[in-house]
Amino acid sequence: MPTIRRSVSSLASLAAFEAAARHGSFTLAAAELSVTQAAISRQVKRLEEELNTPLFVRSHRKVELTADGQLLARVMTEAFGRVAETVEAIRQPAPDDTVIVGTTLAFSHFWLVPRLPAFRAAHPGVKLRLISEDAGFDLRQGRVDLVVRYGQPPFADAQSLASMEDEVFPVCSPVLLATIDPPPALGTLAGFPLIRLEWQDPAWLTWPRWAGMAGIGHMSTRSELRFNHYTDAIYAAINGNGVVLGWRRLIAELLDGGRLVRLGGAVAIPVERYHVLRPVRRRLTPPAELFTDWLVGQFGADA
Repeated sequence: MPTIRRSVSSLASLAAFEAAARHGSFTLAAAELSVTQAAISRQVKRLEEELNTPLFVRSHRKVELTADGQLLARVMTEAFGRVAETVEAIRQPAPDDTVIVGTTLAFSHFWLVPRLPAFRAAHPGVKLRLISEDAGFDLRQGRVDLVVRYGQPPFADAQSLASMEDEVFPVCSPVLLATIDPPPALGTLAGFPLIRLEWQDPAWLTWPRWAGMAGIGHMSTRSELRFNHYTDAIYAAINGNGVVLGWRRLIAELLDGGRLVRLGGAVAIPVERYHVLRPVRRRLTPPAELFTDWLVGQFGADA
C-alpha cells in the first residue's frame, strides 16, 4: 500500500494545494497559512511537477482547478477535514482551564448530569469535561482530576472524600406489572422476563448475588435480554421489556415519576459505596477544588 511520503515529497505542498483549491485563490491560501503568495505558488508548482500534471489553470486574476485538480482537491479537503475532527476529538484541555471528571455512564446519566445546572449557575466561569466510562479510571495516570467510583476502599490511586451507600431491588414498568395477574411473589421472579447486565465491574450485582443478599436464595438466571450498559437496561425496563435490578440513587427520579415501579419489599444493600475520589499524589487546581467541594456537598445532601 502506498504511503503519503512515498507519493509526494512534501506534505507542505499538499497543504498549500488544498488551501488554494478550497479558496480558489493563492492569495487567500497564503493568508490562511501565514506565508507569502509566492510560497503558495512555488509549493503548488512543485506538486504539479511531481505529479506530472497541471492542477490549476492560471489566469491574470484567478486560478481554476483542472479535472485532475478537482479530483485531488475533493480527496484532500475530506481527508484534512477528518484529520482536524479527530485531532479535536482527542485534544486534552489545558489542566488549569478545565475540570475533568470521570464517572460510570449510569452515574453520569442518572445522577450527576441532572445536578450540574445548579453547579453551573453558582460557578458559571468553571469549565467542565465529563468522561463516562464503565471500564474505570486510574487517577495515577493524570487523565482526570477526580472520579466518582463505586467500590470498597482502600483505593491505591485515590483518597475518598465522601461516600454514600445504595440499595438494590427489582423494578419494571407499570405497564408490564399490570399484565401479570396476580403479581408473582419475589420467589418466582424468574417467571418474569429478566434483564441481565454483562457487568464490566465485578462489584456490581448480578441477579444470583442480589438474590442471595436479599434472602431469596437461589434463582434462575434465564434472561432474554442482556446489555453491557446499565442505561440501556433501564430504558428497556421503562419500555416494558422486563425486570431489572434498580439502584435507588440512580433511578430515584424514574420511581418518583412513575416510569418504573418497585417489585416487592426485598432489598440488598451492598457493602460497596459510591465514592468521590481525588488523586493521592497530585494537587487539584482551584476550579477542580471548587467542583470537588460541591460534589462532596451533593453526596452529603443525597445521603
